[in-house]
Amino acid sequence: MSHVVASNDHAREAAALETEAGAGGPEAGGLLIEAANQWWLAGERGRCLDLLATVIETGGEAGCFARAERLGVLLHDGDRDAAQTELAALAADPALTEGPCELVGELLSDHGALTAALEWYDRVLGFWTDERHAAAIVPAGGAGGAGAAGRRTVDQMLAQQRQRVRKRLGLPPD
Repeated sequence: MSHVVASNDHAREAAALETEAGAGGPEAGGLLIEAANQWWLAGERGRCLDLLATVIETGGEAGCFARAERLGVLLHDGDRDAAQTELAALAADPALTEGPCELVGELLSDHGALTAALEWYDRVLGFWTDERHAAAIVPAGGAGGAGAAGRRTVDQMLAQQRQRVRKRLGLPPD
């Protein structure tokens, strides 16, 4: 019964997010993506995919994020052919930014597609300046440029995840 309650909570959240997105504005695509995620958690795969398709049709960065989220659903379902089609469409999208590339790298890594994950992590680095890349490098055993609080930056976490994938592939650190 608690699963039903959780599903109902996710469905209520999804509906609220859709209503909020209906008001339009620059946040609408992101809100629909989050609504799609809530529908997925509620067990409503079809509704999830419909919302992602709506955002993909609008294009732009939100459309790329929606494609990445749809890739996650396809990987979860084990639909490798559709996942490959989605990856190709995303790679060819002129609106592609580093955010969706990072998400794709994480998804592919989580599903054991390490070579493909590394390719998508490398795409992320293609968006970075040399200075940003240097700041993200964390020396072995060191805190790198984590700052006074000792926290790792998002860039450092990405660089470390990429290095873990390289290691799992038997590649040397770069």
